[in-house]
Amino acid sequence: MAVMLKAGKYNKVIGLQKQVNEPNDYGGIVSKWRTIANVRAAVEPLQGREFFSGAVPLGENIVRVRVRYGIEVDRTMRVKYGTRLLEITNIIDSKESHRELQLICKELLGNGTN
Repeated sequence: MAVMLKAGKYNKVIGLQKQVNEPNDYGGIVSKWRTIANVRAAVEPLQGREFFSGAVPLGENIVRVRVRYGIEVDRTMRVKYGTRLLEITNIIDSKESHRELQLICKELLGNGTN
């Protein structure tokens, strides 16, 4: 008997973005982030911390994003959730069951850049 996933737990929409190189007007190459898929997901904050870099206070949030298995995602991509940008640090196939992927992401706050 197949085990069903509860569709209601994927109650957010995220964008999966990949970095692509495109030519600009002057013939050079520019790296840009392009959204390649919008998918349903569960977004759960796991940990937050604040630290100083020189005299500048910075923060970092660790966020778990759960998506259905079968979505092609790798660690070179990032997640766009509303106005927030999350860098993917790990991808976990929960219990190796091929039903759900956990994307462990890092969000830099303050003057940090993604």
